[in-house]
Amino acid sequence: MALPARLTAALGQHPDDLTEDDLQRAVDSQIPESVDLDWKKDFYQGTDAGKKELAKDVSAMANTAGGMVVTGVDDGKQDHAHTLAPFDPVPGRGEEWIRSVLANWIQPVVPNVGVRPVKSAVHEGKIYWVLTVPPSTQAPHAVAAPGNDYNFRVHVRHGTTTRTLAESEIAQRYRDRFQAASDDVDRLNQVADAGFGYLSGYLTSTEHGGSPRATYYPGWISLAAVPAVRGTYPLTTQADRNAAFDRFFKFAGEGVTTRVQPDRPVLVGRRQVRFEGDPTGQLHQDGAFYAALPTYFQGDQFDSDGPKRLSQRGIELDLVALVQSAAAWAAETGAAGDLMLSAALHRFDGSDDPVRLVVSEGAFQHGPLMPLPATPAHTTADLGAIVTDKREAVVVACALVSDLLADMGAHQPHVLTPDGDILTDRLNADFRQALTGWTA
Repeated sequence: MALPARLTAALGQHPDDLTEDDLQRAVDSQIPESVDLDWKKDFYQGTDAGKKELAKDVSAMANTAGGMVVTGVDDGKQDHAHTLAPFDPVPGRGEEWIRSVLANWIQPVVPNVGVRPVKSAVHEGKIYWVLTVPPSTQAPHAVAAPGNDYNFRVHVRHGTTTRTLAESEIAQRYRDRFQAASDDVDRLNQVADAGFGYLSGYLTSTEHGGSPRATYYPGWISLAAVPAVRGTYPLTTQADRNAAFDRFFKFAGEGVTTRVQPDRPVLVGRRQVRFEGDPTGQLHQDGAFYAALPTYFQGDQFDSDGPKRLSQRGIELDLVALVQSAAAWAAETGAAGDLMLSAALHRFDGSDDPVRLVVSEGAFQHGPLMPLPATPAHTTADLGAIVTDKREAVVVACALVSDLLADMGAHQPHVLTPDGDILTDRLNADFRQALTGWTA
């Protein structure tokens, strides 16, 4: 979860991993409250006033810079961690109650709020509640009682306190949200264009003599991705870039297939790591991603002069692996929120001749003759969901490939389903063996 880096530095531990010992050290160090940290002695009451206070605290964090609310730590009215004050769990007011309040009292709902009890080792049976709130791309979030949409307030953190925004400030927040969405689209186009330019240069170069690589690999599929809440990953030195490459190589090997694992050497780029071969791509320090894989054109065994054939199943499985790898890299940089994705098919042999989609080698019916899609396919997905659930990666890849294949006359994907399944019975032995991250 992307949270202010200051919190981890101040607490000596990522907020998701805090223990009572860490909270005690915060007391000993008198760590102060701030725009991203709120110590609270008492847990929220079950009244409307208590629910409103909970919603206000969380929405204010999301509307500002993100942060953490900890109940069970008394600030002693001195705006710093003063003493530990764990309390008995309240029946009926656990995690489910907290999430219900946030869902019903905040509009729009703040995504990806972490809700975690921390057990006390010193005071048996007592707990703390740690709420982690990422910065939100859907701000401003307003607080209103259920069914009372016309009487709402928008709150932000102001130093160690929370204040209510004036109408003019709310209007500016909405303008900021719309501008951020436009900026995300621009950034996605920038990443896709830069990646495609790099891929083109790599495939058409004759710098080392011989035929350009495009002669042997004329067809490629690419994926560009940009997270709504940008990450930060140091890529300044060679050691930084090598470390980033090693981490990505590990993540790419944990996907549905290992096709997105890059080859060495690690190549330098401005605020990015580059790699060439199969795949070719770029990892950006803000969590943006570009990678491309060759899609193998095959000649017709019965007609050597006939149109090239393109494996539909290969495209579908490659997109799943690319989506998983893009999400894994974004999460590694600390990015959060939505992930905007753009997938495209490319041809580098100078031909615009139509190709024929083939769902399997033994299929009697093949698709119509169609050129590769002229425009990319786009979708937006929840980054956290893709990282934690491989079925969500299939859902996202299915949406992208459905649009690409529709431009080529295919009614639907052959092996991916909108529900997140891979129809392994439609795969031959080679494809099944390639599914290292999926039970065939």
